[in-house]
Amino acid sequence: MAVGREQLLGEPGTAGAAVEEALDLARIALASEALGGAERVLEMTTAYVKERLQFGRPIGSFQAVKHRLADMMIEVEAAKSAAWYAACVADERRAELAEAAAIAKSYCCDAFFDCAANAIQLHGGIGFTWEHQAHLYFKRARATATLLGSPAWQRERLVRGFASGAAATPAF
Repeated sequence: MAVGREQLLGEPGTAGAAVEEALDLARIALASEALGGAERVLEMTTAYVKERLQFGRPIGSFQAVKHRLADMMIEVEAAKSAAWYAACVADERRAELAEAAAIAKSYCCDAFFDCAANAIQLHGGIGFTWEHQAHLYFKRARATATLLGSPAWQRERLVRGFASGAAATPAF
């Protein structure tokens, strides 16, 4: 079945900007989801290292474990700033939407992936099993990172700028 010109909505060639805006809003939503995943992984891992005993004391009392958790917390807090900034831009300053979406998507997805990878390590043998939550979060973090353009592609968009339209097609 063919669609006639009289059935078109809007003018030909004008939908690109609306589609890009919708994709940027979706990237911000996905970044927020990644932030939530990173926060949950941090909470779950912190609780685990408080209860898992090694050499008669919780593994969370070891300095190396504390450093990893601190690094995870810093990534989560920075990702929170990026996601909140992008949400504010989406609400108030649409001219900066593409840039804010790229920043939030790249940073939040990287934070989620790094936190999930650390969670697997800190959970030890149980974290490597496919059924454990740590591994499920890791797989979700990997999938989220590739959806709507990888973090590397988002950073490439930032480097190239948004006015030229050169970064409109993802190169996965």
